[in-house]
Amino acid sequence: MPERRDPPATWLCLRYSKLGPARFTSARDIARLMERAIKRANLPVAYSSGFSPHQRVSYAFPAPTGAASHAEYLMIGLTTLGDCAGFVQALDAQLPSGIRAEAGELTGDRRRLAGLDASRWRFEWPVGTPPATLAEAAAVFMASPAVMIERKAKSGVSRQDVRVAVVSLVADGTAIGGVIKQGEPLIRPVDVLAGLAVEPAGLPTREAQGRLGWDGGVTNLV
Repeated sequence: MPERRDPPATWLCLRYSKLGPARFTSARDIARLMERAIKRANLPVAYSSGFSPHQRVSYAFPAPTGAASHAEYLMIGLTTLGDCAGFVQALDAQLPSGIRAEAGELTGDRRRLAGLDASRWRFEWPVGTPPATLAEAAAVFMASPAVMIERKAKSGVSRQDVRVAVVSLVADGTAIGGVIKQGEPLIRPVDVLAGLAVEPAGLPTREAQGRLGWDGGVTNLV
């Protein structure tokens, strides 16, 4: 019979960033490098039971490949309590350039990431893009009752209203900042860019991810 392991004694809710060339790292590659970094950092990570035990690590709403982010999250199950700041520093020391462990919190709530209501994004266009074009695109988007885009999948092409998930869009020079709710159906930043229909498409950067405030702002979970 395979070894039966105890459930985690606590969970480390970790916020990390993905910047520079690391923005092109896929979610699957992030998971692989995090697994190796956790081992090298000697964190007391908990493992699942069964014939093929794996680290008790989970992710939520990862930024798509090509998007930079200051606020990515994962949960790491730990077998013992300890110094949260020490865990974060030890893991950060093992991460590659462009990926940084920013902050952490020890919690007994394994569903802590369910509190990720929304993200604040910034879309950057190349220098020379007319600010008036971006201001008009943002205004038209927000004034529309629905913004339909086409999504391509293996099952075919579907139409999706992306306006329903957008809380705000504000143009600022050659950038547009906005808040996007996270739920079902999940609207991605690339979907919003498609709805804005400004060519070439802007580069997305997630600035914050967490609770959606009454004023439409977003506060990081950790």
